[in-house]
Amino acid sequence: MTAPLTARMAAALRARRPLALLAEIEHPSGAARLWTGVGPLQWNGQTFRGSGTLGTITPIKHTSGLAIQEINFGLAGVDPLEVAKLDDNVRNLAGRVWLACIDPGQSVVPDPYQVVDAQLDYQTFAASADGVATISITARTGFYSLERALDEAWTSEEQKLLYPADAGLDMIPALQNQDLQWTPA
Repeated sequence: MTAPLTARMAAALRARRPLALLAEIEHPSGAARLWTGVGPLQWNGQTFRGSGTLGTITPIKHTSGLAIQEINFGLAGVDPLEVAKLDDNVRNLAGRVWLACIDPGQSVVPDPYQVVDAQLDYQTFAASADGVATISITARTGFYSLERALDEAWTSEEQKLLYPADAGLDMIPALQNQDLQWTPA
């Protein structure tokens, strides 16, 4: 659940401070921290790199219904050699986005408002004819995990972690290779 808007952030919005989006995307190759401006920006002990118009986030929709929202993080103009080094398994990592106000000293007004806290699903890479590479990462919010199949199978070893004395699943391997004759009763 998103924290409420703080008094400092509300005051910055009323004062019409410049707005920016801050994005933090976890990745097996290292977390990416980007913002919608140009140059580096310090916030929360981290440096966010400016992506300017090369970074995109699909429109973020908030509804009152229980719905799965799909969000797409994109970055264009990436060096193809860097793209070749990236691991493509991003499933279940986090993607977060904050709406921030920038004060006159080019720093983030305290307590940006978090608008997205999503689970990453997959990423794709594309290259144009001129060699410019694009990375696109799809994330899902809401009850996405309820519609996905579990990524694990119940085994005897997992059963014993929870119930050390239970040996019921020890017989499963023997049943897998057994031929049974089914006849009507």
